Amino acid sequence: MDSAPFLATALGLWAGILHAVTGPDHLAGVAPLAARARTQAWRAGATWGLGHALGAASAATVALALRDQVPGLEEAISSWSERIVGVILCLVGALGLAGALRRRLHAHSAPRGALGLGFVHGAAGLSHLWAVLPSLALPGVLAPAGYLGGYALGALVAVCLSAHAIGRAGERLGGQGVERLASFASLVVGAWWLVVSA
Repeated sequence: MDSAPFLATALGLWAGILHAVTGPDHLAGVAPLAARARTQAWRAGATWGLGHALGAASAATVALALRDQVPGLEEAISSWSERIVGVILCLVGALGLAGALRRRLHAHSAPRGALGLGFVHGAAGLSHLWAVLPSLALPGVLAPAGYLGGYALGALVAVCLSAHAIGRAGERLGGQGVERLASFASLVVGAWWLVVSA
């Protein structure tokens, strides 16, 4: 029996987990939503992660389809996309702080907005293309499909677990402080992202 698809899936799973937990933009993007959602934080993480995967797949498809017609497309999109990620993180942080200070936002509103925020975040960053490039070097169809499937699953599970941990912290520590801290962190990471990408 050919073990390549299983090995490729395991490698993809590991790569997806690493991508999700080592990128400060991922945690900063989902943390305010998870802190607000508290008991449903895993749902906010899953919805954000699903939106992120759909956005990344959409952007990659468009970029790959147009790269021959528009020379230098990847560089131009990459430059602007990093700035968009910074702006989104700043907005998420600012809105989270405003909501935490006013206490008007309800916990169940966090998962609803997470899909759109995750989609825009995923579509804005072309770094996902580099993360899935190993699949192009794998033989056949099953091994690349296994790697990509494992990658998507690993990233989604890592974001869900991170969101759940933040939600639990919000429950135990009273919520408002954790939401404010997560929102402030999102704002700081977004500002840093803008400075670095300028």
